[in-house]
Amino acid sequence: MSHHATRLLFFLVLGSLFVACEKQSSSPSLTVDEAFQPYFEAFEAAGAERGLAIELGAEDIGAVFSSELETQMAGKCTKFSTGARIIYIDQQSWAGRSELQREFLIFHELGHCYLDRPHLDEADANGFCVSIMQSGEGGCTGRYTVLNRERLLDELFE
Repeated sequence: MSHHATRLLFFLVLGSLFVACEKQSSSPSLTVDEAFQPYFEAFEAAGAERGLAIELGAEDIGAVFSSELETQMAGKCTKFSTGARIIYIDQQSWAGRSELQREFLIFHELGHCYLDRPHLDEADANGFCVSIMQSGEGGCTGRYTVLNRERLLDELFE
């Protein structure tokens, strides 16, 4: 191989390493695990019922299982400086939840990631949380049932 060809090969290899490093330093992958997709669609539908046109597929929001959340944490919304947002869900917590509890968890995290809602630990006269956005550590008891779902969704999207 000639000196010129060797030098060209060296720069091609060096260039490909640079590109690979650039990809690693960019935003994380924004995939939505198939387990969460029905809940993303239900969130859009619940918003639409309340007059909001939500298209989560057009947003920089991903949702994946994670085994690295803090103890007792079922989910977490992480926002990146690039504008990307990822919902991390604890797989063991997910496995032990009913469909309604799973919806609650995804809607709560989308409340943070999409609606930019903070926690709200306000209680009604009976001590029950008035919002899906409860922290789980505040002065109210969480209860998300078929009986209060619509009221809590009204509050979430108001």
